[in-house]
Amino acid sequence: MKLFKITKNGSLHFELNDGRIGITYTNGYVRVSTKNPNRYSSKTPVYQINKLLLKESNNHGYYYERELIPNHVDRIQHLMNFNNKNCKK
Repeated sequence: MKLFKITKNGSLHFELNDGRIGITYTNGYVRVSTKNPNRYSSKTPVYQINKLLLKESNNHGYYYERELIPNHVDRIQHLMNFNNKNCKK
């Protein structure tokens, strides 16, 4: 996993072992790109790898919310764990 870009907002872009892009954002989200671009728009989509939390609502039953990772080091560690588990060359 290699860091290759830091944006002016503080987001860190990493190249994962299998060539995908992993991004950590300052707002607590961690995202990973797909292996192939979208065949209609030729853009490579990204998806969140933050943990889903089941929340209870008074009006509508249940809903899901993403667990934000506020600590910078913990976000990078979360992405490294994803890389070690899912990005074999």
